[in-house]
Amino acid sequence: MRCLRGCAALLVAMAGLVTGGACSQTPAQQAPAATGWSSSQARIPGEYLVTLAAGAEAKAIADTFGRFGIRGTRQLGRDTFLVTLTEDPGPAAMEELGRKNEAVRSVQPNFAYRGTGR
Repeated sequence: MRCLRGCAALLVAMAGLVTGGACSQTPAQQAPAATGWSSSQARIPGEYLVTLAAGAEAKAIADTFGRFGIRGTRQLGRDTFLVTLTEDPGPAAMEELGRKNEAVRSVQPNFAYRGTGR
């Protein structure tokens, strides 16, 4: 019985910590919205992450972006590819072309992430 009370108290304390931690973020600390990109993020020129619609073939990448000279295409996941271009038209042009092809679900620049050195 004593062990049962101790376990129950521990569970209540853990639930409080989890709940308190989740609610402790101020609006300034929250992650930025997924849409749009921060101008302070460094992108790798000529590299884009292209996600295809379910059932679409990888050939859609060449059909849509081939005019910029595809240097390489590497599959990262089921429908996501890292596409390296010879000529970089910029994120806006890549997004616009992606929207015109039903086989392309999304296009975004490949950002360079750096550790904080902590």
